[in-house]
Amino acid sequence: MDLPVWQAIREELAAKAFEVITVAEDTKGAEAAARYIQAANPTHPSLVDPTHVVAELYNTRNVPAVFWIDEEGRIVRANDPAFAVRRNPETGESMPNQPYLDALRNWADKGADSPYLHNEDTVSSRIGQQDWADVQAMAHFRLGTYLYQQGDEQAAVAQFKQAHALKPNNWNYKRQAWNLGDAQKDYGVNAQEARNDPAAQPFRLPLDLPLHP
Repeated sequence: MDLPVWQAIREELAAKAFEVITVAEDTKGAEAAARYIQAANPTHPSLVDPTHVVAELYNTRNVPAVFWIDEEGRIVRANDPAFAVRRNPETGESMPNQPYLDALRNWADKGADSPYLHNEDTVSSRIGQQDWADVQAMAHFRLGTYLYQQGDEQAAVAQFKQAHALKPNNWNYKRQAWNLGDAQKDYGVNAQEARNDPAAQPFRLPLDLPLHP
């Protein structure tokens, strides 16, 4: 679980005006995220976004999505698929993601001179621009969520399928829909099959960190 590690780096760098804000994008609301937040007992702001406003504003397609924002409110590094804890696929051992945490330490020390910052063009490209299909997909997703909350699961699935068809590479839509129902029964797919679908690639953006800061 990542929250304790984010909490630790926040406490380590607090004297350098560094703050962590975590946002759980969960259609099921605070109840679904509460046990994870309560277990971590964070002192940093830990928010729940059941309507996916943050994902829409930052145009994110998957989780995690980490953004660095400077003192002036500018995004200086965008949309990192960075876990604070990494799992070794061979041993199963989990440990802090030191390369990424060290990059954060470097930014806290050097500010605008940190080599880990993205330039404006890179920030723009990693966020991307919403198109009409994005707007339509979000409308279908929101309607699907509403219908699910009203107890009309069949109609909700139809709306979620529309969102998936319009934006097959938006994994937020897929994760949320699957979490509300049964992926295999409702959508005829499991997570591994979905990840292997060429239309849905890439699953996550690459994490570009300089080798020698």
